[in-house]
Amino acid sequence: MKNFKFLMLLLFMASGSFAQQYGWVNIINNLPKSTGTLSLSDMYWLNNNEGWICSSAIGEIYHTTDGGSTFTTQTTDYYTNAIHMLNSNEGYAGGFNGRVYRTTDGGSTWVYLSSIGSSLLSISFPPSSTTGYCSGYTGKIYRITATGVSAMSSGITENLSSVSFPSSGLGWTCGGSLIIKYNGSWLQQDPPVESYNSIFMVNNTTGWAVGAMGMIVNTTDGGLNWNYQINPDTSNRTLNDVYFLNATEGWAVGNSGVILHTTNGGKLWTIEGAGLTTNMLRSVQFTSTKNGYVLGNKGTLLKFGLLTDVEELPAQPSGFTLEQNYPNPFNKATTITWHQPEKAHVVLKVCDFKGSELKTLVDGEQEKGEHNVKFDAAGLPSGIYIYKFQTNGYIKSKKMLFFNN
Repeated sequence: MKNFKFLMLLLFMASGSFAQQYGWVNIINNLPKSTGTLSLSDMYWLNNNEGWICSSAIGEIYHTTDGGSTFTTQTTDYYTNAIHMLNSNEGYAGGFNGRVYRTTDGGSTWVYLSSIGSSLLSISFPPSSTTGYCSGYTGKIYRITATGVSAMSSGITENLSSVSFPSSGLGWTCGGSLIIKYNGSWLQQDPPVESYNSIFMVNNTTGWAVGAMGMIVNTTDGGLNWNYQINPDTSNRTLNDVYFLNATEGWAVGNSGVILHTTNGGKLWTIEGAGLTTNMLRSVQFTSTKNGYVLGNKGTLLKFGLLTDVEELPAQPSGFTLEQNYPNPFNKATTITWHQPEKAHVVLKVCDFKGSELKTLVDGEQEKGEHNVKFDAAGLPSGIYIYKFQTNGYIKSKKMLFFNN
């Protein structure tokens, strides 16, 4: 219940006659191929509007310049697990059989560059650097430049699922029970014995790693010490990715739809977006505290951002009240309740996100008192819907969030 109330606060908190409301929206249907079996693996966003998304199922990369409202399809020979763009034109992607692709035209064409010899799992470029790093199966660590890739022997054979380089020549990789630091040579660090899936360093001293059973560890001294942080998820769901905007604001995602958020560097993590999906989540990236994306298996692509404003007229007669629907978010049906101080003709309609009417729930005279009506969203796609209430000069609109999973 706490999680639902937290999400409702994000979605419906308002101020003034127009409410600045933020919340999660499922935008998978905006992809050119939005089948329920489409597994998405990684993404890279340059800003709020322009980003690229990889599929680990087919050789396609999806590009948007309008924050995910529309996408165009780009192609690679085989599927990709990781992507990093240096700017709107130049970037790298890789995956199947260790193949690395490069683009210099924003992805209109992806050219095969070279291979690291086994499945590539992660790519990281230090800020403002044209030399990057990638990791993969069987301890593979390679340097990436415009001319090709070159091996950097890690001396281990465990699969390395994540790599993070906060500055040139200084970085970390993790996989299995290992966290390894590179500073001219690879040196195994001594974190708690866990199974690590993802690492993210915001600078040369501060970073986080996440993994099996919901484990989160943090360092503030360049990896000399790694300390546990408390995960509020009592189900101990495995975490697959972690991302921080800065040393305080961060997110982690994982199995069965778990999304975690912190605003104080992980001293306190909270569960966000409970009930949005039960699918495995594989990647998270935010471009600001109010704009971000989460993706994963079985056609999962969620966006957090500003929801369309709903106008509420200032002149309202007293006594009429329209409640927030419950439950909200919902995935089958929800109940809408209102109170009226007198007998009156009531019209209650449900509209889509753009305001087009979908269904009339009530249109007739209602007695004084409390009333409620059930709205069944069967057959509708996931998304934001608006219910509008009107009677005797009282006009009110509220938003509700439906997830069809």
